[in-house]
Amino acid sequence: MNSDEMLRNLKILYVEDDDEAREELIDVLKRRVGRVFACENGVRGLELYNDFKPDIIIADYYMPEMNGIEMIKQIHRQGEETAAIVISAVSEVDAILSAIDAGIHKYILKPVNVQELLEVLGELASELYEKRKRKSAALPENKKKVEDEIKREFSAMLKAMTGKGPKNVSVFMNGDSIEMVASEVLTTFEKNLLDNNRNIAIIKHVRELFFSVKEKELCQMILKVAGCGVALSKVIISVEKDKNKLIFTVDQSE
Repeated sequence: MNSDEMLRNLKILYVEDDDEAREELIDVLKRRVGRVFACENGVRGLELYNDFKPDIIIADYYMPEMNGIEMIKQIHRQGEETAAIVISAVSEVDAILSAIDAGIHKYILKPVNVQELLEVLGELASELYEKRKRKSAALPENKKKVEDEIKREFSAMLKAMTGKGPKNVSVFMNGDSIEMVASEVLTTFEKNLLDNNRNIAIIKHVRELFFSVKEKELCQMILKVAGCGVALSKVIISVEKDKNKLIFTVDQSE
């Protein structure tokens, strides 16, 4: 696959509060990449990210409501490792260091040099393509069957452990990680506690502690079903949305 084809397979989130600058760059990006999701601030950008899971983020540094750095940090706190490019009219050392600390891949000064941006996108597209090839090679041939079996086992474990089975479970195997998302998991007791907003933090903490205590059993279940050793690397509890997300890192030395 050549560079142009790799770019056409990309989904990009572009967040910029300057309407004119945003529209100009959108026109450029739409001619080169697969899909572009654009908005004017980090709050909306975070929503678009969670809805569409883009491959690369391009964000302005300074924006109202939530700046680009804070948006990227929040995305990374969710366990995501999406490549990010920050653009800014500011070349101050503190701003650049803040961007580096957020885990960005490139800091580009305004006015944006389109050729420079496209070169960076090409490099990131190539890295993403190679990473996906490695992940694909590492996946079992019966990936769907394994995901379905993990789904069944996880649902049964939750019901046995909490007395309440989830309404839905999604499992995603990505070569170096396995993600499990359980929806509508709150017990009747937990739901009753929601009458007081102060209890949300308590429910979240108890759920996190629960999965920490049960980590060994969960990892053993995955080893039995998928044949690979894993470690629980991230627990994301959304009490408001009634969802639990677990991310396991696959032991590549297996």
